[in-house]
Amino acid sequence: MSVARKLAIVAVTPRKGRPARVANETRGRGEGAQRKADQVALGLLRRITSRQLAVGSLLPKEAELAAEFGVNRGVIREAVKLLEVHRLLRPVRRRGTEVLEPLHSMSPEVLVALLVPRAGHVDKKTLEAFLEIRGLLDVEMIALATERRTAADLKAMRARTAELTSLVDDAPAFARSVVEMAFVFARATKNPVFEMFAAFNGRVVRELEHSLVTTRPAPNEHVEGLSVIVDVIEQRDVESARRIVAAFHAWSTPRILASAALAGGASLTQLLEKSR
Repeated sequence: MSVARKLAIVAVTPRKGRPARVANETRGRGEGAQRKADQVALGLLRRITSRQLAVGSLLPKEAELAAEFGVNRGVIREAVKLLEVHRLLRPVRRRGTEVLEPLHSMSPEVLVALLVPRAGHVDKKTLEAFLEIRGLLDVEMIALATERRTAADLKAMRARTAELTSLVDDAPAFARSVVEMAFVFARATKNPVFEMFAAFNGRVVRELEHSLVTTRPAPNEHVEGLSVIVDVIEQRDVESARRIVAAFHAWSTPRILASAALAGGASLTQLLEKSR
């Protein structure tokens, strides 16, 4: 089987997941639990990313928001602090709380809100933009990993591939291991910013998969494809690494977009008509 064929296989079985959160999940809570401050912050975040709250405008007063969301003012203050951390709001002395440009925030939560503006709906244009950037970054990450990897990096890649092989029948564990594999590749570049991008990508991918969008090949084929990439990295064949990863993204992007459309309620007939 050719390298392109090994990499060009994808599963279409949707996976269910938990709802998005602005703040990190708090340990010890129930599976579906969500703090009130998180709920308020998510609601305000979506208003900012959808431009319902315009850049430069002032956030409504605490009392108004508390009445609207049915919470006390302490909850509103906590939600506002969360959004300040994400560089979406800024307190201005004697004026109030100013709304900032969401596209200038580096928080993955902003991209998640742009990708999934409401539960069960994925924005196609934002998804296309995300996939374009992810493809470009993946090509450069694997190319640098191929050029700069050490024997220890290669050993870690082989160990992670072996672990993935043992987890093909355990979907949650497999997904977690795939995320760790991305970190192994990122660390091999010797550029810490790639590790940050790997974490950013992992957060966004989790949200897409919670929205029933398939973002990776089926387990067996995924392991096989990763093994091919590791082989090329071992050979230090930078150009082949670039070609393989670029070809995979060129193949996978339309399939991820189709998965998003199906998750959003489009019929297979509609998708086939659009592809003509």
